[in-house]
Amino acid sequence: MSSANTAQPKPVLDVVGLAYGYGSGSASSDTVIRDLQLSVKEGEIVCILGASGCGKSTLLNLIAGLLQPRSGKIDVADASHASHGRIGYIFQQDALLPWRTVEANVMMAAELMPGVARDEARKLVLQYLQTFNLNESILKLHPASLSGGMRQRVSIIQSLMFNPKLFLLDEPFSALDFFTKLKLESEFYQLVKEKNKAAIMVTHDIEESVAMADRVLLMSQNGTFTKEFVIDLGDGPRSPESARGTARFAEYYRDIWAELKAVIAQ
Repeated sequence: MSSANTAQPKPVLDVVGLAYGYGSGSASSDTVIRDLQLSVKEGEIVCILGASGCGKSTLLNLIAGLLQPRSGKIDVADASHASHGRIGYIFQQDALLPWRTVEANVMMAAELMPGVARDEARKLVLQYLQTFNLNESILKLHPASLSGGMRQRVSIIQSLMFNPKLFLLDEPFSALDFFTKLKLESEFYQLVKEKNKAAIMVTHDIEESVAMADRVLLMSQNGTFTKEFVIDLGDGPRSPESARGTARFAEYYRDIWAELKAVIAQ
């Protein structure tokens, strides 16, 4: 009997029993994250919704290694490969260096990562410019000369140059106008799927979470996940823009909003 050779997505992130508090002790009053479990696979986008201050950004900082957990385990695929930036962190406000040109910003990987040839890095930059609908002429400009949407595109390219397996996004599109937001959502969505990356995105926008995510997780004020929604918008090609016009999109929005209101009221 023959079986189809279908490769299963590999885990990119596993978080087990994670706890974090801002105090030095183990008192529950200063605990922000408690006994949290999370797994993300290749090609998967997970969105996290919750009230302000519930620990969403703290969770991203813990995964990125900017904070050390009180207890628990965070495993990122290939994290032992120090020559690769396995995590790309993208914020609401880009982290581009204003005194460097766009080219110097996106070519930082060639400076910081051993074994990366500058010529090959530049070819990759040009490919990413096409992916994100940016003209090569911007390479000679400084970030201050770019629009908000262009700066965020450049910021994503800067992260991609480090070849991350996992993206962490903290409200990355919230400061953009709606048209630019839709375009950038679609471009990033396609990139994650085509390049088999993984992404965790913190957002306050229910529409964005349903349009972008394979799974939506609700975080309570206690720093735990209380509800998971697996987003299935039906067969056929999907994009964040087309997703918003489906009947299931409206159903997910209503269900998530009802659950989110209950979580926030706790």
